[in-house]
Amino acid sequence: MKTGLINCRFTLTNVPALEKYSILLNKGMNVKYFKDSEDKLMDYAGHFGGNTNGEAIAYAFTNAANDTVALPSAFKVEYKGAFPVYAKNDLNVFDYKGIIAFNGQTVRATEQTKWYPVIYDAANDRLLHDYTYDLTISIKDGSSIFINGSAPQEKQKARFTSTKAYPLLLFAGNYNFLHNGGDYILNADISQQTAEKIFNNIGKIKAVLAANLQLDFTDNIYLINHSPVNERPKGSSWGFNTYPSFAFTGLNFEDLITKENKFPDNIYKYYGHEFGHNYFGNNVFSGKLSWFWLESFAEYLSYNVAEDIVGQDFLNQTLLKQAKQLEGKTFTPLNEVKQREDIDNTYRYVLAPLMLKCFEDTFGREKMNGVIKSLLRASKSETLTLEHWKQAALQQGIPEKDFRDFEKAFVESKDFKQNIVNAIVKKHS
Repeated sequence: MKTGLINCRFTLTNVPALEKYSILLNKGMNVKYFKDSEDKLMDYAGHFGGNTNGEAIAYAFTNAANDTVALPSAFKVEYKGAFPVYAKNDLNVFDYKGIIAFNGQTVRATEQTKWYPVIYDAANDRLLHDYTYDLTISIKDGSSIFINGSAPQEKQKARFTSTKAYPLLLFAGNYNFLHNGGDYILNADISQQTAEKIFNNIGKIKAVLAANLQLDFTDNIYLINHSPVNERPKGSSWGFNTYPSFAFTGLNFEDLITKENKFPDNIYKYYGHEFGHNYFGNNVFSGKLSWFWLESFAEYLSYNVAEDIVGQDFLNQTLLKQAKQLEGKTFTPLNEVKQREDIDNTYRYVLAPLMLKCFEDTFGREKMNGVIKSLLRASKSETLTLEHWKQAALQQGIPEKDFRDFEKAFVESKDFKQNIVNAIVKKHS
């Protein structure tokens, strides 16, 4: 905590056999060496004239002719990093999720920082940063350690394991934590009574999602209070999520609870989306429609959370506000999407979720929930496509003609955006 030094030794196994790739490590990390599974040194490019990718330097394995070779199924890497330690009166001009942030009391390192080896799949333009893990972490001048997906431990050396893949957020240092069952609040100066109210509302959102889909909610939730490493305007806050962890700075956790011991209305919807990634997470993020499956379905699930907990009036207001955001904008019909980037933020968080709401309004929530469960079953072994959506609908007893009518109007038509807007306004005004 005092020096900002990090020493890392990792062994990666079950690595995908990629031909076009790079291994990304934060620019502040100095590689000692890469080794194969038999402990033999491996040649690699990137140490001289290396390329950067975001916060990281890109490495790749090479042969004697200095040509890149395919990723092996397992390899080892050892490296050391050195990072600034910020104090209250000695801060940076900015802070964001990609900074490895030491402040003398805690260290915060997200998957975006590439504090651990992140593999970039160049052929599919995707980052592989969700890992199952068996990690032993030790800290000096600190009392608690947390790694995303596992309960925090009040130790200076602790082992963490997970058979489910998570992006590896590290939060360690001097802090206390509260918990209820498997859910945790870390580094927050709140009473146990307030914490219990927060946990109760988290449980309420989980219960709605699980009941609607008749699928267990398996993830634990972690709320983290962290300190910024830049000067912030008084009263401001910012946060990020590395699901199922949610980190905030400048947030008064007492403000999360109203006089009625509830979350504010918009917070129910916000967490409804984020907790939706318990179902639509890494399992669906592949193929050209990745953002549709990952974010649009999570946003759709937030509508049901908002309706069931807050009420129909709040949901109607939300849907109409979102529909208004689409004014003057054009989008590619979903069936004509060629690459992931065709689905921008507005498309994935507003337009496509409203499309899904139109599907529910047309065929009913029960059938929609059945479709979702079918898609989730398919996602375990396949990249989801629009054909999966169609087959899931037919399995729910939706006549093929009716599905095709919906598809033509709300998915394929050159006027699909306006058709969605018109349907939302008509139904929810």
